[in-house]
Amino acid sequence: MFYGFLVKEDHRNYLRFLWHKDNDLTKEITEYRMRVHVFGNSPSPAVAIYGLRRAAQEGEKKYGSDSRHFVERHFYVDDGLISLLTEDEAINLLKRTQASLAQSNLKLHKIASNSITVMQAFSPGDLAVGLKDLGLDE
Repeated sequence: MFYGFLVKEDHRNYLRFLWHKDNDLTKEITEYRMRVHVFGNSPSPAVAIYGLRRAAQEGEKKYGSDSRHFVERHFYVDDGLISLLTEDEAINLLKRTQASLAQSNLKLHKIASNSITVMQAFSPGDLAVGLKDLGLDE
C-alpha cells in the first residue's frame, strides 16, 4: 500500500540509500532515492493513513458518508474491519468504498467475510487468499 503514495521531489533526499548498480553485487555502489513510501520507513504508516482518509474524504460526496466513516473509523493503516447487520449492507459498503478509493488509485482488496454471499459478490482477485474453511455454514 505504501507504494501508492509518492514522495515529493524535494523530500526524496531523506529516503536515500546505497546499493549495487543493477542489483549486481559485483558492480559499484550507487546512490538511489525512493520515489514512493516504503514499508519499514517510520513515517510511512502515518502517510498511508492520511492518504487513505483523504481519498475517502474526496469520494464522500459521490460514494456516501458511510464509506468515509468506514475508512476513518474502522481501518488500522490498510486493514479494515467492520460488522454489519446484513450481507447486502456489507456488499454495498465494500463496493462503494472500493470505487471511492479507486479514484485515488488505491485498491481495497483481500476481502474476507464469514458470509459466502459476501465473498461471492467480489472477484477472486479481490478476496483474501489462504483462508481456512471452518465449515461455519453447516
